[in-house]
Amino acid sequence: MREILEIPALRLNSVDGILTTGGGFTTDIPAFRPANGAEPFLIGPGSIHVAHALEEHVAKSQLTEAVELYQRIVRHLCKRDPK
Repeated sequence: MREILEIPALRLNSVDGILTTGGGFTTDIPAFRPANGAEPFLIGPGSIHVAHALEEHVAKSQLTEAVELYQRIVRHLCKRDPK
């Protein structure tokens, strides 16, 4: 066996009041260099179990819910004191 790619484990940011969970999946977030100390978030509608697969799908209700979550995150970030 030969290791081809190593993706480090991450602890991503969260927003108070938005449920978070851990997962045994990977993301390309470590490959991006945060601009000006930007904090990465990993969030989106649908299920990770069908993400990037032939049967990938997202219910309309989940899309609506995602928009509301994105708005909450933006409001939360806009309220914080600049660093």
